[in-house]
Amino acid sequence: MAEEQKLDRRDFFSRVGMWGGMALAYGTLGFQGMLFLLPERLRPKTRFLYIGQASEYEVGQVRDYVGPDGKVVLIKRTEEGFMALNSTCPHLGCKVKWEQENNRFFCPCHSGVFDPQGIAIAGPPADAGQRLEEVPLKVDQVAGVLYLEVKVAKGGHA
Repeated sequence: MAEEQKLDRRDFFSRVGMWGGMALAYGTLGFQGMLFLLPERLRPKTRFLYIGQASEYEVGQVRDYVGPDGKVVLIKRTEEGFMALNSTCPHLGCKVKWEQENNRFFCPCHSGVFDPQGIAIAGPPADAGQRLEEVPLKVDQVAGVLYLEVKVAKGGHA
């Protein structure tokens, strides 16, 4: 009769670690392979929408743009170029407005204050180290045209 092998605690944890590591490695490899084979299905589709001529914006000016999804984006022209910020306050989701006279973005819900780059400098958003979300913006320098990147809805329309 063959002698039974007794599995002590060290051998048990060694085998669990080995099998767990192999499962993790092969799982990661399988997931990466799936991403490689199906990248378009997993990435949200976006497109760039025309939002205006660059010449229509003065330096320091901020304009609201309502996207196809109904979200308001704040388009600002600076000395360096253009930036687009989501107008939703990251604290509780209230609408942020640009105050030209104070050179700041202001959220009236809890007196949140953001600097001209969208970084919170006062109120609950500053306490939490938050900032306004940047929205991808493209400037066609040759044509002088601004484009805002938006997600395409499931029906294929922006």
